[in-house]
Amino acid sequence: MQLVLPMAPSPVFEPGAGVRAFELCAITIAFVVSSAADASDSGAVAVIATLVFLVGGLPHGAFDIHLAARQAGVSRSRLIGFAAIYIALFAIMLAGWRFAPAVTLPIFLMTAIVHFSADWPEIDEPVFRLALGSAPLCAIGIGNLGEVEAIFAAMSTPAIALWAARIFILVAPVTLLIAGVALAVMANCGARRRPALFAVLLTSLLFLPVLIGFALFFCAFHTPRHLAEIRGQLGHWPKARVIAVGAGMTGLALLLGGLAMPLIFAGGLMTAATGFQVLAALAMPHQCMELILRRLGRSA
Repeated sequence: MQLVLPMAPSPVFEPGAGVRAFELCAITIAFVVSSAADASDSGAVAVIATLVFLVGGLPHGAFDIHLAARQAGVSRSRLIGFAAIYIALFAIMLAGWRFAPAVTLPIFLMTAIVHFSADWPEIDEPVFRLALGSAPLCAIGIGNLGEVEAIFAAMSTPAIALWAARIFILVAPVTLLIAGVALAVMANCGARRRPALFAVLLTSLLFLPVLIGFALFFCAFHTPRHLAEIRGQLGHWPKARVIAVGAGMTGLALLLGGLAMPLIFAGGLMTAATGFQVLAALAMPHQCMELILRRLGRSA
């Protein structure tokens, strides 16, 4: 009996030459940084790796206001409402890390899994999508348990860090097995490039230091798919405008994140913890974009 993977009708945007160059650049930087002496302990390497995954990951959220303008029908009141809620969610996440980190860390991890699951729009089976969305975090957790626990403790509390790290150990075997089955079935159905790339990056997460492995996965797999999708949605934009808006909004986001959490440049463990906190604060409104627009649509 042949196992058939349920496929969704939603389109999969294939990366163009520019996005493939982005992938290659991410892979090159990751391996150059990982070859540095004492990479996991070097303050400078921690800052570089953190900036790589922030600079490489933020551009796919840099176009939210422009995509919202299209979906909102260019209504000024709805755009103002969207921007207000978007900024409020960013501020709430920053406040959460400061005043309730024990609650904010689990929220960050759960939303990250949901967001990574969205990398597989061609898969209609929710169990496969959930496993593929959870697999990167599980691979990082079991490959670098001590480092992950230390980062989580710096982000929240030692008790929550221990709980979260042990959860990864508990669910990782089944999660990675289901993810492997999904990748094998996809490859058998003819879609080989993305499953192969994901499998290679997932394996690298088991062996590379946390920051370097995550930067590589984020920039070589997660962001390129979203950039290709955005490029398709903004196909009428010239390439120069796409680059200018992406770079400008990413720079603004990094500036706000750096001002709100200056420890991101401290080096070592604090850079790792603060980098993930900044990413979470910036990612939350991005991940809630569709929900915000639907809410505004009902209230219009």
